[in-house]
Amino acid sequence: MNPSTLFRRRDFLMTMSALPWLPGLLQGAPLLRKSNRSLIVLWMDGGMSHIDTFDGKPEARPDIRGELVSRESSLEGVFLSEHLPRLAGIMDQCALVRSVTSPEGNHGRGSHYMLTGRRPSPVLEYPSIGSVLTPEKLSDGNPIPSYVAIPDAHPYARQGFLPLTRGPFEVGGDPSKGDFRVRNMAASPQAQRALSLLQTVDSLDGKPRSESEAARDRFLSQARFMSLSPEARELFDLNRETPEIRKRYGRKLLGQSALLARRLVEGGVRTVLVRFKGWDHHESIDRAMTYGFPPKLEALDQAVTALHEDLARRGLDERVTVVLASEFGRTPRINPRGGRDHWARASSVLLFGGGLRRGVVVGKTDANGEAPIERPVSPADLFCTVLGALGADLEQVLHTPDGRPVRTVNESAKPIREILRS
Repeated sequence: MNPSTLFRRRDFLMTMSALPWLPGLLQGAPLLRKSNRSLIVLWMDGGMSHIDTFDGKPEARPDIRGELVSRESSLEGVFLSEHLPRLAGIMDQCALVRSVTSPEGNHGRGSHYMLTGRRPSPVLEYPSIGSVLTPEKLSDGNPIPSYVAIPDAHPYARQGFLPLTRGPFEVGGDPSKGDFRVRNMAASPQAQRALSLLQTVDSLDGKPRSESEAARDRFLSQARFMSLSPEARELFDLNRETPEIRKRYGRKLLGQSALLARRLVEGGVRTVLVRFKGWDHHESIDRAMTYGFPPKLEALDQAVTALHEDLARRGLDERVTVVLASEFGRTPRINPRGGRDHWARASSVLLFGGGLRRGVVVGKTDANGEAPIERPVSPADLFCTVLGALGADLEQVLHTPDGRPVRTVNESAKPIREILRS
């Protein structure tokens, strides 16, 4: 009997796509070439207060500066929270942009602008920087993803209008937990049976493979390979790190996520997004940022400085670019509940690593941290700058499913030349 009378291949694939194991596996992409740079994005999800982290205002009124004290860093005139002492000590090795400004004060819209370099559109969802950097074509027999999200990807840190193959592989779970395992890494018998059945159905066709069918076959082959590959499993295994290095990063979520990010870029992943939630502090911001296990600022301080030191120790500081950012800043004035609300007119972004100059500060906000008074930078400019630091083609043109050409970088965006090494 002709198999087409039983079901069509398209229907079968649609049924397979609904299985819980498949979306996490079908994200393979070629290994990073030695000459290419990798990117780690440390995403402080929720809107990190610039005044209480990287743009302190020690001389402002109490209702502006808040309860969290700022201290001068290793860069003259740059004040960081006293709860970021390690970061304050390495600021002369980083680049700091204190004048990022955006019209988007909603979490979703602000995140979209920062992660894609484009303001939201009602007709088009743009790809994130990780998807832009993911190669268009998959290589045969290579199980390592090009873009990984820890523990998961923000809704606007995905592939947008690009194919699913350029989306993030989400590890799921908490890397700091003793029982942490990457979900979907070991395919279930159900998954293996489904893939075998698909191969059987395809063999009944008897026709030469089309280009799209061949691409799909490579896609599924990589998914199978990744689920069975010891190399891939080792790459995600934090137990292969020494107890000392794990302690240096901090044994909680952010620290172990940053350590896993370092393992991944060292192993050939092109982009890693670390999503650290909980920065939407509308009340009691001083307590929210300094209380917990560990306190938020302490975790940030330990994890980021450990990552900075570890990359340099391993000779990766010229090959890996690190960006610490959030969707927007927070209001300069403390609200009646002791918190800070959404504030898109000013925020700070910290960068270090490959392609970037050290000890450079770009921009300045006014005495209250309300708005830039020097060198305003848009999220589109920042997106363009990071791609420039990575050596990406700023003139690259992407295409929507209907063939519409879309430039990777917004036409109005300009790189921040002050922090780019070349």
